[in-house]
Amino acid sequence: MMRQKEHLETLPQEESVLRRLTELFEDVTSMRIPIVVVVPRGKGQGLEERTVIEFGTSTTIFFESRLLLELEDKLHIKNSDGSLGADAIVVALRLNDGRRAIAASFMAEVRNWIIQG
Repeated sequence: MMRQKEHLETLPQEESVLRRLTELFEDVTSMRIPIVVVVPRGKGQGLEERTVIEFGTSTTIFFESRLLLELEDKLHIKNSDGSLGADAIVVALRLNDGRRAIAASFMAEVRNWIIQG
């Protein structure tokens, strides 16, 4: 019982860092899309992490990550069924207890993105 309470107390703090980051952008929509983030790192190798897009606009996605992403890092996102695959670049971030709240903008138009501009 105590563990559940501790988990619930940390969740709003984590969400608030990501939510505060979204306040820098217009027309942000809440969502939950599981994705894999792939960050290329030399000679075809890359870092990979499963996470969830929590917010989005027609051109930008917002998610939390433990990867050591920095401004202007390029990454590729994809979902499990292959209907979403896009390159993006980190345009803003906030740090919180080893996790990073990330805003990444698509590098090209994404045909099947759920939010259209």
